[in-house]
This record gives sequence, structure tokens and C-alpha cells, in this order.
Amino acid sequence: MKNPAKTLTLTATKAPRKASAPLAVPKTATSYFLETDAASTVTVVKKGSRLAGVAVQTLPAGVEQGAAAAVAVVRKRTKLVAVPSVEAAPEPAAAVAAPKAPAKPRAASKKADAEPTVIITAGQSVSQTTDAAALAAIDTSGYLLPSVKVPGRRGRKPSEFTPENDEVAALNAVERAELKAVSKARERKAKGSVNGVLPADPKASEADMERRRNQIKNLINMGKERGYLTYAEINDQLPENIIDPEAVEGIIATFNDMGIAVYERAPDAEMMLLTDTVATATSDDEVEAAAATALSTVDSDFGRTTDPVRMYMREMGAVALLTREGEIEIAKRIEGGLKDMVQAISACPTTIAEIIALSHKIANDTIKVDEVVDGFVDLNESNAPAAPAPHSAASDDDEDDEEEHEEEDGDANGGAAGFSAEQLTQLRRGALDKFAIIEAQFEKMAKAFEKDGYGSKNYVKAQEVISNELLGIRFTAKVVEKLCDTLRGQMDEVRHIEKAVLEICVNRCGMPRAHFIKVFPGSETDLDWVDGEVNANHPYSTVLGRNVPAVKEHQKRMIALQARVALPLADLRKINKQMAAGEKRARHAKREMTVANLRLVISIAKKYINRGLQFLDLIQEGNIGLLKAVDKFEYRRGYKFSTYATWWIRQAITRSIADMARTIRVPVHMIETINKMNRISRQIMQETGSEPDLATLALKMEMPENKVREIMKIAKEPISMETPMGEDGDSQLGDFIEDNTTLAPLDAALHASMRNVIKEVLDSLTPREAKVLRMRYGVEMSNDHTLEEVGKQFDVTRERIRQIEAKAMSKLRQPSRSDKLKSFLHNH
Repeated sequence: MKNPAKTLTLTATKAPRKASAPLAVPKTATSYFLETDAASTVTVVKKGSRLAGVAVQTLPAGVEQGAAAAVAVVRKRTKLVAVPSVEAAPEPAAAVAAPKAPAKPRAASKKADAEPTVIITAGQSVSQTTDAAALAAIDTSGYLLPSVKVPGRRGRKPSEFTPENDEVAALNAVERAELKAVSKARERKAKGSVNGVLPADPKASEADMERRRNQIKNLINMGKERGYLTYAEINDQLPENIIDPEAVEGIIATFNDMGIAVYERAPDAEMMLLTDTVATATSDDEVEAAAATALSTVDSDFGRTTDPVRMYMREMGAVALLTREGEIEIAKRIEGGLKDMVQAISACPTTIAEIIALSHKIANDTIKVDEVVDGFVDLNESNAPAAPAPHSAASDDDEDDEEEHEEEDGDANGGAAGFSAEQLTQLRRGALDKFAIIEAQFEKMAKAFEKDGYGSKNYVKAQEVISNELLGIRFTAKVVEKLCDTLRGQMDEVRHIEKAVLEICVNRCGMPRAHFIKVFPGSETDLDWVDGEVNANHPYSTVLGRNVPAVKEHQKRMIALQARVALPLADLRKINKQMAAGEKRARHAKREMTVANLRLVISIAKKYINRGLQFLDLIQEGNIGLLKAVDKFEYRRGYKFSTYATWWIRQAITRSIADMARTIRVPVHMIETINKMNRISRQIMQETGSEPDLATLALKMEMPENKVREIMKIAKEPISMETPMGEDGDSQLGDFIEDNTTLAPLDAALHASMRNVIKEVLDSLTPREAKVLRMRYGVEMSNDHTLEEVGKQFDVTRERIRQIEAKAMSKLRQPSRSDKLKSFLHNH
């Protein structure tokens, strides 16, 4: 709702000015006057008001109709129409709208006489915008303003004021109108700068989005071809309004997820050679999806929030749910990536030796089999998934009971990976059989290597058998990661040695980088290579000759590494590339499967609110279970991933609640026993209508009574010391608990009285007897003393001290002294 317009009405008291003598107009404005015989009224209208089609003004009596017109100066486009008819009125009263703050008068322009004046006849339409400063040129010397009262207190906002003269009053009104107009213009400019961040025109917005999408796609294609991007290239393609560091970091993280490294400057050729960047083929659909991801990161900068839950929900909601076919496709990609990784692992003798060492630990019961093996894969089985079991209505009815059973039992009947004892036994037996075959073939491969060398017929045959056996085993994610780390460590050592040789030859000796990159690969273990470079009479040969021992030392380290891994360095590079490519494909596929099922974690975590853990902690633990489900999902069984992942998510959440929800932590196995006891108690309560006693619970649980008693003691929940007590709740539980460490007031008074009586009784003895008794019994001393110690103090024998003590005690037994002490003896 707009504010009402404030008007300034001025009444003429002198002869009207003729149309032939136009008024002066300031240089920076244009005024419009209606051509009439008299101009009696001037109306100043504030910006933002509306003028009706006919402006009705109150004129003095005696003025003929049509002989007067209104002059309006406005900011908006308006239409001025001559007054067709007016009513006679008494003497006009001029109303002056009081300003919010007095303004300084502004002098009229000296060049006003040189400016043209526009004459408009009555009823003519005006469609130009004029400035409020145009009123400064109006001659107001012939107008009278009524006097008004001035508020006496300074600081109060005045409603009216009396100007010093008429001209200053008009100029003040103009100045205020101009200041308000400038303020409004600034507000519009500020709003326009904010709203201009995102185009309001839908066509412009679509064109801008298309342009940004093409820029992002060009960046992705460039990064995929070269394997890297620079910060300058990303900055050139980003919109100018993206200046938030968090938004830029999000875009760079998106590129890193796509396998595109981002550097400060373009990497050198040898750096690209040493990093062994894996080039992957990218389809147009993948580029389009990646561009959409990057654009969403850019666009979300305008709606950025610091609430982590809102950010998590927003990003989670941007990912579409997977269909059954989509889950199978992602599961096949995960399986394919893991297959490439296992093939790379099986081609390296050192990783095979680690697998055999793990099999020995399983055979010796040092580690559990489910810590190494998740299951087996039938290579002869068809890739088509089996038909899922029919889902009956009865299973829906039993779902709540099953959830309650899982909540209470957790994984009491299974291992950490969800295996029963019988399943673990079968898994252990099958794994040890396969590991025995692998160990036998590894021995054959070692003999073939010693006899015929690497790559011989027998060597390749034994290696193929090992590879087939390993492909039939599904290792746990931790074991696969450990074996991959072994390969990475070996390759990192090779790169470190190569970098040291490059430092010597290129930076120290001046060998051209291009020449080094051309001739050194393939000659890492050739000790004659550096001698050949020295004898080639290159400009750097003299300096290189002085560094021959250092180069050969690094080459000897390379030879020792090659002998340790029992692989040529070229084959080690090839195996590492294959492993890195497979790991990357599997990791991206797992990420897609995980992100698409985050909603499932939210829906399950909502059922466990108010169980002792916060909602975010429940989501975190559920996500950990989801990751385990992704690692162990078998699409060939025919069930959807959500059906399989639900158990893992519930299991992770219930274990976390059992482990961390209590103030005093209780072991998980004890929580399971408590849940079992509670379930039996409820069952007996339903059957008999009364609480079970200790003997009945011990019989049902097949445990001794003392064990059940301990479980019941542990099952008690801790109670806060600040628990309100009483009807009004004005006292707390801690107020009613006795403090055994503090002496009661009655006991304190009794002890003080007893000290005084003992001191009085001892003072009645001789000083020597009193001191002996004080030392012997530790009265008013820190501890008591033996006869020997007291004798040394008095320089007498211990027998003499015993006699003095006996004599003093006989005196204390006299009724005059003993009666004073008997009362304390009875109280004690």
C-alpha cells in the first residue's frame, strides 16, 4: 500500500503573469505550463502518487470557469487536463506539508533565462518525465503562506514549521522532493543490482544457462582429453558473479570426482609420465551429466545455507531413485571394476604371497574367515538375475514384528558380516580349499620362474589358474584395499627413484627434459645407459660423467626392487594402471549406488529417534551400513538393492544405539542378553499375568540365578541426581542421598566434646605420664609410637616406659577420672 501524496498549494495575491511572458526554467529540468490568462494554483505532487484524468482544484471566488489551470510536476508519465468546471469557494487556505527534516535552499541557475520554455494549451497530453528540481524556477514571491506554530522542544519530530520567507519555503520543498527522489532511485538501483544477479527474463535466463552449460562441457572435454585443468582455465569459464570460495571449491571437487586433476599451473611432461594418468573414454551422456552436476553446484551458490542438514537433504533430493535395471547395471560395473582389480592383484607375485599368508592365519584361527572373504562367485552362473521370491501380504503383516525382533536381537545369532555359525564353518572350509589350490599353483609358478624365467609357458599357466581361483572369491573391501596398497607402494617407490634420476640428469647436469623422457623409460635397470649418454659427446656429457655413480646407485635400487616384486618394471606399470582403472570404475559405481539410496537411510533412521542417539548420528551410522550393503550386494539373487540394504542399515543403527546410547556404556553382547531377558519377561507376563521371579527367569534363560541377578543389575538405567521429587518438584533426588564422606553434626559435636574431656583428664596427670600416654596412643599427634621410640625420646629403657604407662593407666581408672570418659564409651 503506497503512502498518500503530500501536496503544496500556493495561492496567488498579485496580478497574474501573462502567457506571453514565460517563466524561466532551470537547465536540468523541463516545466510545462498551461496557456491561460491566469495561473492561480501550483500543486507539488510527490513521486509515487497518481493523478486522475481531471484535476479538481479549489479556486478563489469570482474566477471564471476555464480561466485557471493546474500545474503539476511529477516523476511518472501522467496526463494534465484543464479544469472543466470548478465551484466557487471562499478564500483559499494554503496547506504546507511539513518535511521530515529541514533542507537547505538551493539557488536558481544563472543560465535559466537562456533555456526554452514549453507552452502547452489546456487539455493537451503530457507524456514526458520531469524532475522535481524544476520547481526551483517558480517565482513564489507573490504568494502568501499562513503562519503556523513551531514546536518548542528540540529533538521532537516537527509536524509543521514557519519558513523564513516564501522563496526559501518553496526551495525547501523542492529540495526535500529531490532528496526523496534520489533516495528512491538508490533503492531501485540496489534492488536492481540484487535481482540482476539472476535474469528475470525467462528467455535471457535460458540463454544464459545454455551458455554456461556449453562452457562447462568444454571444460570437461578439455579435462578428459588432457587429464587435468588449471585454476586459470576454470576461472575464465565461470560466471563473474561466482566469487564465493566455497562454490569454487565445490566445482573443483566435482571435476576431481570425474577424474580430472586441477593444478595451479600446467604440469610438466615428465610429471604426466610419472603419474601414469589413466585415460578413460567419456560418452556425450556422461559429459552432459557432469555438466549438469557442475551447473547445480554453481547455481546452488545463490541459495547457499550453513545448515548441514538442509544441505544434505538438498543434495540428496537432487539424485533420482534407481530402477531394478539401473541397480543391476551399476552392480555389474562394480563387479567389473573389482574383477579388473583382482586380475591385477593375481598378476603380482607379492600380492599372491600376502593372500597365502592370510590363508595361514585363517587355518590357525588367528583371524576369522569373514574378515577376509565375503563369499564365493560362481563363474559359470548366468549373469541374468534370478526371479525374486513372491512378496505376499503375510510378509507385510509380519514386517513390524520382524523389525522389533531385529532391534532386540541385533546380530546375536550371526557374525559381524551376518553369517550364522554353520555358514561361517562352510565359508571357512571352502575358502581354505581354494587357498590350498592357489598355494600349490604359486609354488609351481615360483619353480617355473627360477627354471625358465618370467613369462614362460609353465609360469603363465600357473598364473592363469591362480587368477581363475581368485576371481571365484569375493574378498572383503578391507582386504582388497590392503592388497591394492601393496601395489601402490611398489609403484610409488619406482616413481620416487625415477624422479631422483630425473633430478640428477635434467636439473643438475642439464640434459633436456624431452630427451630424458624419450630415452630413459625402458632403460631403468640398464647400468650401461648412463655410460652411453656420457660417451655420446652431448653438451651435458662432461657434467653427467661426474654424476655417473649417483645415477647407477639409483638404478641398482631399481634392479633390487624388480627382483623383489619378481616382475619387469614395464609389467608392474601395466598392472598398476589396470588396478587403478578398475578401482576408479568400482568406486564411481559404488558412489552412484550409495547416493541413490540415501533416502532409504533417512526413512529407517526416523524409526529410531529418541533411542539415545541424535538423528544425525543415526543417519551417519545408517550410511555406514549402506556402504557395507553396497560392498556385499549380489544382484544375481534377484532381489532389489533396497531389500538387501535394509537389514544392513538396521543392523548398523541398532548396534550403534546399543554401543553408544547409554550414559554408562554396556557391551553389545550384554545388551543382547538384556534384550533376551526382557523378551522372556514380557512373554511370561502375557501368559501368567504376573511378573516372573528370579528362578523362573533363570530356568527360561538356562542361566544360573546369580548370572541373571547381575544382568538385572546391569539393566537398570541411571537416574539423574537432579530428578525432581515431591508434588511441587521443588526438591531434587540428590537432596535425599546421604553423604557418607561428611561427618554428621551430632558426631562432630561428640568428637569435639571427647577431645576436650581427654585433654582435661590427661592434664590431671603428671607432665611425664601425660606425654608418654600421648605418644603411645597418638593423642593430639599424627601417629602413635612404640615403647622403643618413646624410650629414646626420654632417654630411658623401654621397660621403664612400660612402667610409666601402666602407672598412668591405673590413675585413669580411678572413678574421679574414669566417670568422665564412660559416657563416651557407651555412646560409641
